[in-house]
Amino acid sequence: MIKGIYTSASGMLPRILKQEVAANNIANVNSTGYKKDGVFMQVLDDVTKDSIVTDLPWETPMVDDTYTDFTQGPIERTDNDQDFAIEGDGFFTVQTDKGIRYTRSGDFSISSQGIVTDSNGNPIQSDSGPIAVASGDFIVGNDGSISCGGTSVGKLQVVDFDKPYKLKKVENGYYAPADDSITPKTASNYSIRQGYLEKSNVNVVETMVDMLTSFRSYEAGQKAIQSQDETLEKAVTELGRMP
Repeated sequence: MIKGIYTSASGMLPRILKQEVAANNIANVNSTGYKKDGVFMQVLDDVTKDSIVTDLPWETPMVDDTYTDFTQGPIERTDNDQDFAIEGDGFFTVQTDKGIRYTRSGDFSISSQGIVTDSNGNPIQSDSGPIAVASGDFIVGNDGSISCGGTSVGKLQVVDFDKPYKLKKVENGYYAPADDSITPKTASNYSIRQGYLEKSNVNVVETMVDMLTSFRSYEAGQKAIQSQDETLEKAVTELGRMP
């Protein structure tokens, strides 16, 4: 009976993680370039279970881990010449106080020093470093080449990584390689669109349905525990009455 309670509980815990991930996705539905997260959940097969050390022999281990879905989000026109979207693969390169970071968010602006920065105030990188423009008027071609007043000032440093991407989300919505062995390469399968932004790839309706389904599963596990607990209590009571 206790085994059944713990088994039900082990199935409920990943549902909590899934609810938290879904809630965070919905909270970022309006975040430019945001990529939704998901949760892997599965019961391990008997062969795999035998190779995993558990506290108790009857525990049923669950695999639950998060992943990021890098599917292209919808691209919307803004008519703001300082907004940019990457259509295809790749990431903008940003210099932060914690090192180089990568982003799909292209809502740029011009600092008081004439440097192109992202929404966090960090300089966007070109193939020759920070992008300096004499004024707010600059043009970026489909290949990322930058010109200001008819003069070339560099090319956006758009990079890509081997797939599947092994990137982690870090501070301020940036991405960083999951480990030091992962290195960027120059992106090739992309086009820069000036005056556009890539929106979040979160589908609110789909996410709400997933949250409801996950909650129902959690609720079913909760009821199973309550039922087994009541049965166990009755069994203990009956044993206490035996002469």
